[in-house]
Amino acid sequence: MLNVNELQVGERIPELIVDVSTKTIVMGAAASRDWQPLHHDPGWAISEAGLPGIIMNNYTQAGWISRFITDWCGPNGRIGRLRFKMQKPICPGRQMRVEGHVAAIDRDDDALCWVGLELTVHADDVLATTATATVALPVSEPGAAWRRGDGHWQPRDLCPRA
Repeated sequence: MLNVNELQVGERIPELIVDVSTKTIVMGAAASRDWQPLHHDPGWAISEAGLPGIIMNNYTQAGWISRFITDWCGPNGRIGRLRFKMQKPICPGRQMRVEGHVAAIDRDDDALCWVGLELTVHADDVLATTATATVALPVSEPGAAWRRGDGHWQPRDLCPRA
């Protein structure tokens, strides 16, 4: 279990490694109702879009990045902000590696701590995406981030833009 009282700026988050397949990309696109051919038709992606093959869409990348964060923080953490910038395509046959570190820590009050994360996504050894996130973590009371209503849910912006 993650102990926010022991977190330190610079602390590395255990990486997430995913072998990207055609199925991974097509299912992610279908789940997000993204029917663009660059996410499921290799012939079109190569000949019409000039891509190396079909590519992972932004919704699927957001899902993998979110999973990476929640694997680290557990069910009591709540993602308040997530920004990312896709720089290179992620195609089938690549190994996707999501990694990151704690970039900032700011206590809201005795119940909540905001943690800024800086993240990267690599496809094999190529930087594909940069990201930042702000996560609300409970200090002493599990579920504190989830009990805050609309009027009290004010995610901090702890990291520069992705």
